[in-house]
Amino acid sequence: MNRFEPYPDPASGQLRVLLLNSLLNGGGVDSHTLSLCRALQLQDCEVTLAVPSRARWIVAAQDMPGVRVMALGARRVVWPLILARTIREQRIDVIHAHHGRDYWVAILAWMLSGRKAAVVVTRHLMTRLKERTRRYLAAFSSVIAVSDAVQESLRLVDPDRTLRLRRIYCGIDTERFRTVAMRRQRVRQALGLPRDALIYALIGGAQQPDGKGQFYFVKAAGQVLARHPNSHFLCVGEGDLIPQLRREADALGLAGRIHFLPFEHDVPSLMQAIDVLVHPPVGSEALGLVILEALSCGKPVIATELDGIPETFIDGDHGVLVPPRDAGALAGAMCQLAADPMRAARMGRRGRRWVEANFSLGSLGRETVKLYRDCLSALRRGERRVH
Repeated sequence: MNRFEPYPDPASGQLRVLLLNSLLNGGGVDSHTLSLCRALQLQDCEVTLAVPSRARWIVAAQDMPGVRVMALGARRVVWPLILARTIREQRIDVIHAHHGRDYWVAILAWMLSGRKAAVVVTRHLMTRLKERTRRYLAAFSSVIAVSDAVQESLRLVDPDRTLRLRRIYCGIDTERFRTVAMRRQRVRQALGLPRDALIYALIGGAQQPDGKGQFYFVKAAGQVLARHPNSHFLCVGEGDLIPQLRREADALGLAGRIHFLPFEHDVPSLMQAIDVLVHPPVGSEALGLVILEALSCGKPVIATELDGIPETFIDGDHGVLVPPRDAGALAGAMCQLAADPMRAARMGRRGRRWVEANFSLGSLGRETVKLYRDCLSALRRGERRVH
């Protein structure tokens, strides 16, 4: 006797989705998870989000109307059992995991649940997929790549096309990031920045060895300040590189002009205060969600031409692409926008329209739900492949 329940009808009815994120402490993956919750609600899905009880952003998750938040304890070894019970009790149709460490948890929870549901994982990284991971993802789940660059990196380790793979871009709540001029000045005042300052910001973790390219940002800032004395620089994020970055900034004479701030969830308010987002990672970057957030606020972007970053905006129309690890080119682009504020403003306005057209919550929700229903349809037919 088959212990599994019949598959739900994917063509009709409300989908019940369980999202799993074992960190939710800040960063692109976690921002995307919260955005996906909202996007799925717009598609009339019933959403449950499972996160650690000590997650930094758990309050932000709990503040989302209509999203059921599961607070998981510290013992990860029992998570599959807890999630399996939830899958059964809530009659979950789709289990969707986001961090690589969550893939096996989602698959094991599905196996233990006895429910015929679809398992989906999102790949947010450019790092090479391990062969063992590739095998069990191919056997048990469908995979979302957040960019063409990630999709290509997965195909390089999967020449036989065993992975059920689809590219779906991240989505941004553009209304949440809408520019409000009054808020701009309030945030600047709260940060102690002049009303007429030209403010560049880098937002991202500062972990060894390279963080998000903060050292190149600091070096470029020294060159920019020499040519544009009204410039200020925000370095927003946390990590073990901060003390060394502070020393480097002091050596370059940036005291009082570069401001190191801890990361916070209220990125939209911070974005209102800046003029240009600088995003110069040097290692790898699957997409660059912070770029989309800045563009949603009407801010032009300067970023390195790396991996999925060129997919987020059009060079020359919405911002400027520069080579990685080139502080001189980075400084040149920053000075270029400082010298032509009208052009910078046009880039920001065009960038917002670009995000609305290509990276909206509506697009994210529709494409993700279509994948869910395609997965369930294939499972009902007894097929493994989802096209």
